[in-house]
Amino acid sequence: MNTIARHFGTCITCGLAALFILTSAHANAQAEGLDAHIRELDRQIAQAAAEQNYVAAAGLQRDRANWVALREAIDANDAARILSLQQALANPYVYTAGGSAQRPAETSPTANGPEFMHQVYTKEADGSYRQLEKEEASRSSSGGGYAGFGGRVSSIKIPGDRSNVRFPVGTTPRFVVKTYPGQDPSDLIELVRFEVRGVRKDRYADMSKSSHAFHHHSSSEVTENRIRITFTNLGEQVYGIATDEPLPAGEYAFLNGSKVFAFGVGE
Repeated sequence: MNTIARHFGTCITCGLAALFILTSAHANAQAEGLDAHIRELDRQIAQAAAEQNYVAAAGLQRDRANWVALREAIDANDAARILSLQQALANPYVYTAGGSAQRPAETSPTANGPEFMHQVYTKEADGSYRQLEKEEASRSSSGGGYAGFGGRVSSIKIPGDRSNVRFPVGTTPRFVVKTYPGQDPSDLIELVRFEVRGVRKDRYADMSKSSHAFHHHSSSEVTENRIRITFTNLGEQVYGIATDEPLPAGEYAFLNGSKVFAFGVGE
């Protein structure tokens, strides 16, 4: 692990609440350090993929998603989200460039299946793959009360009140995602229902709630809008994604870090 990773890992394990009382200059320096570490992970992922070391690429990709989530949680002052990332960030994947021999051909990503890794598609009746609405979600927070007391809700937002990718009520689309060999898709992908609200009628999904009262602080993740999904290995590193039952009318998105793959059910 490099110096940046060790530094931020130490911050996390020693007490993440300290992140909220940084000076502006210190906070900016820390944000720059996080960005530098994410860029370094991008470089390592590309190098591991070039070496056909897809186990390493998958581990590094998972770490990158966690560091991006931490960067967003710090920007949003989302204490619940930061604390929930503590365990995942405490044990990063250790990658040594060129430390493994060239992998045999069967471990390489196949040309079959969706074009891009880690993006959710639907598989059509003719065998083709259809992309969902791909967006970069933004973070927002509301509430807070007087002098910091009261409650605060942290959410992710997709612009617009409805997705341009739609499915009729009662149907069950065949969602799929492609991963690196040996990668668990449940580490990357989750499904969330969004609400349309606000003056501009954008799509929101609450992620965490916190409350403050004098010396008491509590925070928790929002789970009511999460939808249980299961993954089935279809071969060639492609996994089918299924829900327990058909989705009711509404707006939804699969989340992979800051990336969302949105769709709507109903006209």
